[in-house]
Amino acid sequence: MINRRQFTMAIGAATLAASHPARSASGLKGSTLTLGYQKTGIPLVARQLKVFEKRFEPLGVKIQWAEFASGLNLLQAMDTGDVAFGNAGNVGCLFLQASGGRVTYVAAQPSTPRSEGILVKADSPIRSIADLKGRRVGYAKGSSSHNLVAAALEQQGLEVKDVTSVGLSAADAAFAFEGGNIDAWAIWDPYFTIARKRSPTRVVTYQGDVLPDSASFLLANTEFAKERPEYVKALVEGSAEAGQWAKSNPAEVAKAVAAATGMALDVVTEVNSNAGFDVVPLSDAILESQQRTAERLLKAGVLPKAIQIREAVWAGSARL
Repeated sequence: MINRRQFTMAIGAATLAASHPARSASGLKGSTLTLGYQKTGIPLVARQLKVFEKRFEPLGVKIQWAEFASGLNLLQAMDTGDVAFGNAGNVGCLFLQASGGRVTYVAAQPSTPRSEGILVKADSPIRSIADLKGRRVGYAKGSSSHNLVAAALEQQGLEVKDVTSVGLSAADAAFAFEGGNIDAWAIWDPYFTIARKRSPTRVVTYQGDVLPDSASFLLANTEFAKERPEYVKALVEGSAEAGQWAKSNPAEVAKAVAAATGMALDVVTEVNSNAGFDVVPLSDAILESQQRTAERLLKAGVLPKAIQIREAVWAGSARL
């Protein structure tokens, strides 16, 4: 098992540049297995610890890493077979499934209660979700925050049409919120934490208050999962190992993410304290929550067609 000093040295030595793997049908080309990652979370930890390299080297399989700026880009690469395995948030998975993408859910990472929420300024008269009626609410349309807004309003017997939705990217919404051009902002970490550190704010609701069984997911290219279930099992187990190490070594993980992203260490430390590093099987509660999200976004007019989540679940997930 790698120690803290080795992990810190690996952070400094790692080259976090995107690689460009050769195209294959499933992300496995010959003896090279391509995995996707972003500059945060369990895959970054697994990469630094060389968890998968240690598991696959005895099998004669070389691990190649490809970095992606977003979960959606990673999902698209998984669909085309350029990547075999990676992780992504819940909403991107829905859009890919609706488009017929060749990606399979293999395990879940339960969302933590305070990693996303709806913010208002500290002196705002908005005190509850019901108070959002008629107000300008900023969020990225077709995102997890869109789902949060819709679900929060739904709990109060309201709909998205009952607020004035302002579609903004996270960066644009930050300026709009600071400038008072929106009354409330639904946003995820790290922007959620950064906004609360930058100026006095109040949280109207946290994600966990509205979506208790929400999760992000570990996913695999569909052909890869069918052809190499033993590899998928090893990847899920390795992810769980990296996640447990991360929970036990939060300071080292914060340094890794700060080095990879350029964010301030205090921000990353708080973001990581809000983050989940558990890897769990796909429970009925998690899958039902994901199905409700799909139905909610279909009703909101952003998901192009109805889908059944269980049709994209890996058959081996029940045996994890």
